[in-house]
Amino acid sequence: MSNIFFSVIVTSYNSKNFIKRTLYSLINQKFKSFEVLLIDDGSIDSTIKIAKEIKKKKKIKLTIIKLKHSGLPARSRNIGIKKSKGKYICFLDADDFFYSDKLKCLKKILSKKKIDVCYHNVFLYNEKKNLYLKKINNKNPFKDLFLGKNRIIMSTSIVNRSFIKTNKIRFNETKKLVSVEDYDFWLQIGKSNGKFFLVDKILGVYNLNNSSLSRNRNLHFNNTMYLISRYEKYFSKYKFKIFVRKLRIIFSFIKIAIFENNYMFLLYLIKYRNEL
Repeated sequence: MSNIFFSVIVTSYNSKNFIKRTLYSLINQKFKSFEVLLIDDGSIDSTIKIAKEIKKKKKIKLTIIKLKHSGLPARSRNIGIKKSKGKYICFLDADDFFYSDKLKCLKKILSKKKIDVCYHNVFLYNEKKNLYLKKINNKNPFKDLFLGKNRIIMSTSIVNRSFIKTNKIRFNETKKLVSVEDYDFWLQIGKSNGKFFLVDKILGVYNLNNSSLSRNRNLHFNNTMYLISRYEKYFSKYKFKIFVRKLRIIFSFIKIAIFENNYMFLLYLIKYRNEL
């Protein structure tokens, strides 16, 4: 029986500018009963070299797995889950990092409460301000997440390993869900009546620009709408609310298109809206 409480799954791709800071944020954790699995999606820079140097110099239980590049974060996370040994799984993108008291704080909470997904507030690196996340209604988390929106940032999340194993939940690796595979993961957990808990503390730093995939606006928008279409069959009696949900998604992307002066994307969104 493993005595590892947390398995921290770090996903990376060409992360040489961030990986040292990210790994040191784990080395400096006050709570020490954890392992780190660095799952690298075929980096062609010095990410792996830097990680190996840190592993050699510092006392850290670090497993490095380099994959052939696929461009699928879901694949990296699934492999990390399969290789993990901890009771709880923490997800961390290679350009985000934890505050030193994060694992200690969450260990205390998880030891007292029955929680399947735990998440917390963050400091936004680029905007230099705090981001306060919203609670998820545990009376019907599936409905709340679907008709509301994704309220969990991947690098703030901790998942009960036995819960996802028992319910056979994994990240969907289809390309149609790239950039929204995390939202799909939470919806799967909500559908299985998982219990969500928001820790109302700033316990880490999130880089808003940490995903080039999410900055591919057309792909991100189309995959978001595809995700909605996959689950709307479970909410047939909420047709109007689903329509409003889709409109909100479109208008949120319209705001982005206007802010970025991305007029081709803006025209695409307007045409899409008119076809709803």
